Amino acid sequence: MQVQAAVMLQPGQIEIREFDKPTPADDSLLLQVDKVGICGSDKHMYLGHTALKFPVIPGHEVVGTVSEIGKNANQVMNVMGGPIKAGDRITVVPGSKNCGRCYYCLHVPGRPTLCSGRTIYGFSNSETPPYLNGEFSEYTYIHGNSWVYKIPKDIPEEISVLTEPVAVATRAVERACAPGLPQVGDGYSIGSSVAVLGCGPIGLLVIAVLRDSGAGTIIATDLVDSRLEMAEQMGADVVINVGNTTPEERVEQIQSLTNGVGVDIAIECAGIPAVFSEALDVVRRGGKVIEVGHYTDSGETQVRPHQICNKDLDVCGVWAYPQIQFQTALDFLQRTRAPLHKLITHHLPLNQLEIGIDMLGKEGVYKVVIEPQS
Repeated sequence: MQVQAAVMLQPGQIEIREFDKPTPADDSLLLQVDKVGICGSDKHMYLGHTALKFPVIPGHEVVGTVSEIGKNANQVMNVMGGPIKAGDRITVVPGSKNCGRCYYCLHVPGRPTLCSGRTIYGFSNSETPPYLNGEFSEYTYIHGNSWVYKIPKDIPEEISVLTEPVAVATRAVERACAPGLPQVGDGYSIGSSVAVLGCGPIGLLVIAVLRDSGAGTIIATDLVDSRLEMAEQMGADVVINVGNTTPEERVEQIQSLTNGVGVDIAIECAGIPAVFSEALDVVRRGGKVIEVGHYTDSGETQVRPHQICNKDLDVCGVWAYPQIQFQTALDFLQRTRAPLHKLITHHLPLNQLEIGIDMLGKEGVYKVVIEPQS
């Protein structure tokens, strides 16, 4: 049997190719891909902003059904909510288990995303068997070094495809609680004021997580009115269109909402370098800035180091998430009151992946989902 997959031969060039359907090894499984979201990083890959060894089968925001499973897979994989069997609905963490041997595994074991020996579904070269190591494909080969989560039955199928981006969003909010030992007035807690700069899918999910976790005033900024309207539906209290205001006006408005000092936490989700600088402007002294938008290198911006010192700021990066973050994401999807189904705006077949990538960032487009079985 032949399996179709979308292969990115080089930036800007995707072809639908056929591969032999593999039989999983004893420690592996074959996943029928039911839904996979298009991530902003997929678009950056397509535009040539990511240093990878092509060809690559992209796609990493997956929900699927176990088609075949090796006899030892449940014992070798990290299976959460299992054991799993053929026919079960699962999601897979893009990053593999940690190697346990590199500098970062040995010296910084609490930050598994820094492991230099990980492999990542959707970002790995696809020239060698079993080839199907990305999820814009009818089937994906899930190797024994993987983290697999059985999807709880009470999570609606439509929003289960958001598990991976919700992992990003929950990690961003959790980073606002770090670093160091908590002190009065430090970090994120119930009632904290937060500015979310950029209301794409990740920014909108961050707003939903903040709302459900007890944030105080949530202020959202973006260029697009429809995104700001969606931000309000996700839980933002105040929205600001950056196209209608100057940076100075935005600082003044945010300070007027926060006792004249600025927000406790600023979370940069736009992936635009200048927005990081604005995050430093809108946060109060002693506050925290969380940088989550720059998974790829979008260039430079001007920063005044004195501002960071003078404000005594904590600036925290977010490089993906620990593999166990998927449990937090699934817990959130089970409990949230946010209308997350509204974030999934388009469903497309596999052969329209390039159309979907081109749609990202346009008016009224949030999460585009590819359905390879359609």
